This record gives sequence, structure tokens and C-alpha cells, in this order.
Amino acid sequence: MSDDQVKLLIDGNECIGFGECVSEDPDAVELGADGCAHPIAATLPRTRAERICAVCPTGAITISG
Repeated sequence: MSDDQVKLLIDGNECIGFGECVSEDPDAVELGADGCAHPIAATLPRTRAERICAVCPTGAITISG
């Protein structure tokens, strides 16, 4: 599996702020004042991003790149 750098995309319409992504990787994602997750890392290794996507209960997080 490739570990190239990718971006996280978070759909604000789908995110309901459970915070599972933040628990998985607080250096990559944070919950904003709006209650939605927001990426704080510009890019991440693909395997790390895939782990974050996998824990999202609503499927709001996807990968670009």
C-alpha cells in the first residue's frame, strides 16, 4: 500500500461532531466552534488518513489525492 501524502476532506453537511476522528488523531483533526470536524494538517500519509476516515460513523471524511 502506498503511503503518499493526501488531504482529508470533511463534508460539513454529513459531520455531526462525534469526535471519533479527533480521538483517532488529534494532531490531524479538530472539532471547530461549529461542532464539525476540520483538518488541521495540510497533508497526511495515506495510511494515517485512511485510519481517520475509517472511524467516522457518518462517512463524512474522505481522501483527496
